[in-house]
Amino acid sequence: MNQRIAGPGRDITAVQRRRRRHLVIVSLFMLWGLVFSAGYWLAEPFKADAAQEAVGIHKVQGASWKPELGQPLFIAVLGSDARKGPIDGGGGRCDAIHIVAINPQQKAGTILNFPRDSWVNIPGHGTQKINSACSSGGGPLMVETLKNLTGIPIQYYVITEFSHFMDMVNELGGVDVVIPYAMNDTPSAAFFPAGPRHLTGGEALAFSRNRKGTPNGDFSRTENQGALLIASLAKFRAETADPHRMFDFIKIARRHAAISVPVPELVKLGLLARDIDPGSVLNHNIPGSTGSAGGASVVHLSPGDAYARVADDAIY
Repeated sequence: MNQRIAGPGRDITAVQRRRRRHLVIVSLFMLWGLVFSAGYWLAEPFKADAAQEAVGIHKVQGASWKPELGQPLFIAVLGSDARKGPIDGGGGRCDAIHIVAINPQQKAGTILNFPRDSWVNIPGHGTQKINSACSSGGGPLMVETLKNLTGIPIQYYVITEFSHFMDMVNELGGVDVVIPYAMNDTPSAAFFPAGPRHLTGGEALAFSRNRKGTPNGDFSRTENQGALLIASLAKFRAETADPHRMFDFIKIARRHAAISVPVPELVKLGLLARDIDPGSVLNHNIPGSTGSAGGASVVHLSPGDAYARVADDAIY
């Protein structure tokens, strides 16, 4: 005979209690298995062809990040114009160039957007358009260029190209973006009415590439790319509240990206991203003016104190 447990609002048999305990134990083991599997996948040596080796998340050599001490986070986000193929050390130019600055204490941040034609000094290569840093030395040279230009101590960089960008967006189910104005641009294939829109991978690429069909050319394009980053953060934050969905993100990242960041740091990055309110992230263009140099159309940056202000905001 089953023994019943008396008490206010309770009428549970001993057998039912044992079953519930069993379910709790099973659930704990399932959760532990999920975490273990995720860590194993992230730690497993990346198996990729030469085309993928530079597509991924990388730690900057010699950099450190200690969020438990309140240290700010700075990530360079780079998009190569390579359609598909090796991009580090000669594959393509970086036409999307951003520094994401995060204050882990305030759970807020700023995205600094750099026009691809910015006329800057590239270490070892003289003054050139900033996007050529990727074709000359890949992500590491671009990071060095940005650090020298801004004085910001970048700890990580993320880099991708056309095909992997589209595939990742598609596999994650697209991304919701507010189109700031009607777009009708043939070169980028950006044909959108103004307003909220759910973008597929191809549409997200078109939106982020559109330059001629914008009010301010390269400045508008880099600002739209920043808006896409914030929209992606909103998607990640909303969907990874479900542990199963976090597992999907991990699987897709493993399939499309090389990862050279230690697992404990990846966990910290992911947890911080889930805490950041997209509404607390500013989308800031580095000001400048268009001109020419060496017969080419370029952008002369006029940052003023923008770099120092963003670094200070991230710290304080």
